[in-house]
Amino acid sequence: MSAENELLGMYREWLRLARAQTRAIQTHNWSFHADCHRAVESFQREAVRLTRAAREEWARDGRDCSEKEKNFRGPVNELITIARQNQRLLDEAVQGGRERLVQLGDAGHNLKRLQRSYGFATSTARAA
Repeated sequence: MSAENELLGMYREWLRLARAQTRAIQTHNWSFHADCHRAVESFQREAVRLTRAAREEWARDGRDCSEKEKNFRGPVNELITIARQNQRLLDEAVQGGRERLVQLGDAGHNLKRLQRSYGFATSTARAA
């Protein structure tokens, strides 16, 4: 198989993983998201290697690299769009987590106040 075909196949798989990451974020499946993220990092390294190999093939065959690279603009642009969307979703999830943490902290403080209040009332009732 040519490096160009491998690269196109790799981009298709990368797009599938990026979409799976979106679903993982939306469903708060952080373990699956982490697995997808590791795989995407691997694809990034592989894309560099395959791009070099494809360019070497094109040069050997006397093809115009810039013309051939146009075939990859669509998938690359879609990956960029999905990555930005995923980052936005992650930012929203982090913000939601921070808000929930504040709510839980407030609830904890309220619980401590109630405990002190009832603890004081119980010890006062026993003294009487």
